[in-house]
Amino acid sequence: MRRPIFLGAVLLLATAILSAATPARAAGDAAKSEQAKVYAAWVKAVKAGDLAAWKKLVPAEASQQMEAQAKEMKKTPKEILEFLGAMSPDESTITGLKVDGTKAMLSVTGKTKGEPKPSYGKVELIQEGGAWKVGRQSWTDKPE
Repeated sequence: MRRPIFLGAVLLLATAILSAATPARAAGDAAKSEQAKVYAAWVKAVKAGDLAAWKKLVPAEASQQMEAQAKEMKKTPKEILEFLGAMSPDESTITGLKVDGTKAMLSVTGKTKGEPKPSYGKVELIQEGGAWKVGRQSWTDKPE
């Protein structure tokens, strides 16, 4: 009976140490991070409708999913990318970053021209082939 309690305590301690090793970064540090630079390049590619650049900034799976979605919708991947660009905020401010090994989460505040209120996003990034790639995003009109 002592072994499970001991192992549980060790796992809890290890989790606490690992969490402390990857604290969330403040907005200033987060905005200068490699992950923020990749996200900025992603936004630039999306807003420009640059499919080749976009493909370099997302996981291989995302590119395959876009092609499948485009085919299903009877659109080109470029048309899907243009729609994504229209849905993305025009201005973004990085407000935080948490890195956990090969995964990261950016906190972003976005502003779209003509909209009175900002939106608040979470942008997942993963490392693939040694490079950070922009994964899933979720946006809301309510701050954290």
